[in-house]
Amino acid sequence: MGFFDNFPRFYKTSQTSPFPYRLNSRHCAIMEQNFQLIKGKRVLDIASHDGRWSFAALQAGAAHVTGIEPRQELINSAINTFNEYGIEPSRFEFLCGDVFDHLSNKEFDVVFCLGFYYHTIRHAELFDLIERTGAKLVVIDTEVTPVVDELPEVENDDPRAVFANPYGVQLLLDPVDDQQMAYPDSLTRNGQTLVGRPSRSAVRFIAKHFGYVTETFDWNTYLSENPDVKSSMVDYSEGWRDTFYCSK
Repeated sequence: MGFFDNFPRFYKTSQTSPFPYRLNSRHCAIMEQNFQLIKGKRVLDIASHDGRWSFAALQAGAAHVTGIEPRQELINSAINTFNEYGIEPSRFEFLCGDVFDHLSNKEFDVVFCLGFYYHTIRHAELFDLIERTGAKLVVIDTEVTPVVDELPEVENDDPRAVFANPYGVQLLLDPVDDQQMAYPDSLTRNGQTLVGRPSRSAVRFIAKHFGYVTETFDWNTYLSENPDVKSSMVDYSEGWRDTFYCSK
């Protein structure tokens, strides 16, 4: 039994990867590794979707969760789920809109950026806003440059490394009418918006600039120890998605 098996409503409230093996495996990486850092804390859930991770944070003992989500229908679904599972309304808040419009002048202890970092091109700006919340832990789960396309990090005293720079971002287009993709923004043209898939080195580079030390979940070991889940975790097993813990 995984975490979400106890709350099966989440298998039906979204079109985005609501598969038991996948949700439960991600819960292990995102939540179970950080229980002690979440308990009693104020949590921000960026792109909170159907509330799955906001809910999991409350079950992990978070004092309060704020979710920011641009799609009102997903917020409505989250609230209905929270009500069904008896979550006290004073323990959560959902804000509808763009995270870049809602994140100023707010304080949090923990920030989740799960499944969003590759649906924007404004990575550094987002991390700036996150750092200003005072968060000591930032969990980022994102698509990244595939391992086969990454450049190795090398010792370099030049902060503007011109050659063999590993801190890249792959430009992509997201269709904005798909619940699993980006939401319409000022960059949208012809139903698509520009987004960026960062390299692992780029995630660490940006986090370091804002004062965070970064570690990653060991997906290779997890998947080798849990072979039954591998078919639901192709992006992780093939090396084009990862889970980062950025801490101060």
